[in-house]
Amino acid sequence: MKKLLLVVTLGVSLASFSSYSTSSFAAEPKSKFYDFSDQLIDGEIRKPTTLYSNVRQAAKFTRMLSLKKELLPLIFQARKERVFK
Repeated sequence: MKKLLLVVTLGVSLASFSSYSTSSFAAEPKSKFYDFSDQLIDGEIRKPTTLYSNVRQAAKFTRMLSLKKELLPLIFQARKERVFK
């Protein structure tokens, strides 16, 4: 009778420990899944290359061109100086 009671107690404790160990020590998943099916996303899809090319188109060089036009006569005059010959 003592052996039967010992076996039953040991069996119950092992069964409860195994269920406890799998639920509390289980590793969390490394990735999460987000479901956006309920949300309405309105807009256009743009690739990163499109974004970079649009930035380049927005650059304006008018100020630099005007400076270049102002400096050209000064450079031609400085070319005639004796220091550069």
